[in-house]
Amino acid sequence: MTGIFDMHVHTTNSPDAGLSETEIAKRAVAAGLKGVGLVAHVDFHPRDFCSLFFDPARYDSAVECARGSSPGVRLLKGVEIGEPHLYEHRAKERMDGREYDFLIGGLHWVDDRMVLEAEGFDGVEPLSLVEEYFRQLQEMVSRCDIDILAHVGIFRRGLARAKLDCGFDETALWPALTDGLLAAMIERGIALEINTSGLRRTERVTYPQAPLLRRYRELGGRLITLGSDTHADPWVFYGLDEGVALLQSVGFESAFFFEARQPQAYFPGAGSGQSM
Repeated sequence: MTGIFDMHVHTTNSPDAGLSETEIAKRAVAAGLKGVGLVAHVDFHPRDFCSLFFDPARYDSAVECARGSSPGVRLLKGVEIGEPHLYEHRAKERMDGREYDFLIGGLHWVDDRMVLEAEGFDGVEPLSLVEEYFRQLQEMVSRCDIDILAHVGIFRRGLARAKLDCGFDETALWPALTDGLLAAMIERGIALEINTSGLRRTERVTYPQAPLLRRYRELGGRLITLGSDTHADPWVFYGLDEGVALLQSVGFESAFFFEARQPQAYFPGAGSGQSM
């Protein structure tokens, strides 16, 4: 994984994560990463475990401490806003006017259904829920102030846990809907994340999979980030090499990181980034 920016790494400023910013920084240096996108959850859904946990002052302090302890790795400060199309104003209030290197948008809840869990698919036609998931993603990227769209296709985790089929191709089932989502991202300069956390789970896939990535490129998309969605041991930075291989297999030559809300291209394993 030498020379990679992992742009999705949660720390103890997310209540579901187990490693501090300083520990992550030390691990990144040891692993040969170029940089890490540190991420804190900013959530407001009343049934979400992470709801209302975020403390921006505490997070700022932890990031600065980590930067001081590990100058050999680039530490970028970000947040993952859950359902920003529903809670964007509350998120801005909670972030208290502070500056971030990047803002991630994540969709975990479709109405009151957590699509990462088997229970989210109880009593509903699975593909109908997945279709609504994509509708809400399109709404999110069409109007929310985000830089990166996280883990597109993470509903496969819930489907796998419910022992339901997750092997379909959404670009074939809903071509107009998925094209609309990707076109809106391209128009607004929102990056598409290759999230590798599914590689360590039952479904054994990235979010998204190759067909959606390939279609994004066909439509003119080029902003791709790599993210392990690390929360705890033993999965720190897991799957990044596989993410790079997937990126290259569908025709992308570079990946991106964000600093001061600006995308910068880099070549995994090569030199430092170039502003775009």
